[in-house]
Amino acid sequence: MTNTVYTLIAFFITGICISIIFDIFRISRKEFKTANIIIYLEDILFWILSGAGILFTIFNFTNR
Repeated sequence: MTNTVYTLIAFFITGICISIIFDIFRISRKEFKTANIIIYLEDILFWILSGAGILFTIFNFTNR
């Protein structure tokens, strides 16, 4: 396999992990009634985690 295929697989796995994190936040939001400020903080936390995961994948699996 070439390096491009490994990169594609890495980004595919990263997308799956981000969607799992999103589903966890979405399910917890429906199960537990929270205040709006908590929802905003959860959204910020999700974007920080997903951005960090994408940046990690970019820096480690692409040819810089």
